[in-house]
Amino acid sequence: MAKEQPRSQARFIKTRTLAATLLSVLTLVACNSSAGKNQYILAERLFNDRKYEAAVSEFQKIIDADPRGLIAQQALFRIAVIQYLYLDNYSESVKNFRKFVVVSQNQDLVYQAEKSIGEIYFTKLEDYRMATEQYKKLLEKYPQSKERDFFTLRLAKGYYSTLDFVQAIKYYRQVFSEFPKSPLAPEALYQIGNTYYTKGDIDLAIDAFEDVLQFHPDSPQAIFAQFGIGNCYEEKNKPDEALEIYSKIIEKHPSKNVVEAKIRRLKERKARAH
Repeated sequence: MAKEQPRSQARFIKTRTLAATLLSVLTLVACNSSAGKNQYILAERLFNDRKYEAAVSEFQKIIDADPRGLIAQQALFRIAVIQYLYLDNYSESVKNFRKFVVVSQNQDLVYQAEKSIGEIYFTKLEDYRMATEQYKKLLEKYPQSKERDFFTLRLAKGYYSTLDFVQAIKYYRQVFSEFPKSPLAPEALYQIGNTYYTKGDIDLAIDAFEDVLQFHPDSPQAIFAQFGIGNCYEEKNKPDEALEIYSKIIEKHPSKNVVEAKIRRLKERKARAH
């Protein structure tokens, strides 16, 4: 099965999305001439010195001094980000992101906060029920988002992880039907086959894996789809067909040893049968 890279996703958020949003935060703070400004600068210095707990403490003082202030809102966002990316305090991060969503009028930062909540539930807390709720909310609230294909794929994977295979297949198909040119479309097609295979619907799994080969033959998922078809033939007690597929992909599959083990086991099985 082709697996997602949760660390890469976190790195993407850290280097691309949050870099832009933090610049927005600092710009807003610079426009406020209150006593909290100097304290905010102190908190950022502590953060830059990698004193993350101390930075959170200073940001919290800003909030305690003026809970309704604009700088306090930005401090709340910064606390949530630090707890998420640097302190691994995921539950508290979600709480603070949620508070920020309620109080802030900065829609760009609210969007980033709500995306981060989904990311934390999915990749960090592995609370897939809450993750599916969050991604449904993102799809409903941001119909014009350029990341709808990603949110839909995450929604499908969340349902898969809660063993709701019917809903998972529904949303995997939605990725392919609504975003056929998305780089995520091959993954969605592959996961349809993988979900059917997990359900035990072997013939439907083969059909779905063959869709990957038809629509995205040059994608990385094509090799995994062929491997999946081989697994299906094994389930259907067709070792010759499975062997033929494994022999074709052995040099291309990223886990060559796994394919070799499959071939060896099937050959041993055939030898015993004779």
